[in-house]
Amino acid sequence: MSIKKRGKINKRTVVFTLSAAVFIAVVLGLKIFLNLVYVPAILMYHSVGDPPTATLDGYGDKLNVTPEVFEKQMRFLKEHNYNVIPLNKMVERIREKERIPHKTVTITFDDGLKNNFTNAYPVLKKYGLPATFFVAVDFIGKKNFLTWEDIREMQENGISIGSHTMSHRWLTSLDKKELKKELVESKAVIERVTGKKVYTLSYPLGRYNEETKKAAKEAGYIGAVATNPGPTKPKDDIYALKRVRISMSSASMIVLWIETSGYYTFIKEVRDDD
Repeated sequence: MSIKKRGKINKRTVVFTLSAAVFIAVVLGLKIFLNLVYVPAILMYHSVGDPPTATLDGYGDKLNVTPEVFEKQMRFLKEHNYNVIPLNKMVERIREKERIPHKTVTITFDDGLKNNFTNAYPVLKKYGLPATFFVAVDFIGKKNFLTWEDIREMQENGISIGSHTMSHRWLTSLDKKELKKELVESKAVIERVTGKKVYTLSYPLGRYNEETKKAAKEAGYIGAVATNPGPTKPKDDIYALKRVRISMSSASMIVLWIETSGYYTFIKEVRDDD
């Protein structure tokens, strides 16, 4: 009787031990899997307002998050120990094909809207998060857009300024002379006024081709971002980096987590390769 009872106990112990081992193996396997498939996410914001401000693309609500949601998102990144790095550092790592740690993200803003300064910048400063703001030079100082004073203050507190060209025109529609002016002059003006180096470019409306990429490189940019949805990856062209578009559809922290996770990356890569 005692032997049978002991046998049953041993059997339960074995089952429990095996179950625990399987669970641990699954957890460790998932962690390894995510590290293998994970690639960094470059987040793309436009308006941070309530009500939203119209963007240079002509959108308002579609490319807007409220200040409350933006703060929740930045707090989420901070509290969950995301590795938030400047865009130029991300470009350098991708260019050198370095291994980029899990949960690495970069934050970018297009158009240079005033509400980026009034609503987004204080939150970024509060949580000590770097970001890159892409400005179209011809719009600086106009209604609803950043001023040079705004730009200089942000640059002193962890914000990088990138070029969104001079006039936000479709670069693929321009001749070589006009294209060069949009890329070279915008970079030169920002550097001259701020005294800070401009490393990166954001293509207006996400429009680019081989000629625009070549012109961007010749103008001295180390990399450029488009509006293509999806995370970037080590083999990507650093002059056509993809970004994750953030809007109110990302208001849920679960959605934000998915958009910045290896799961999202893996699913998109499998889908895009089909």
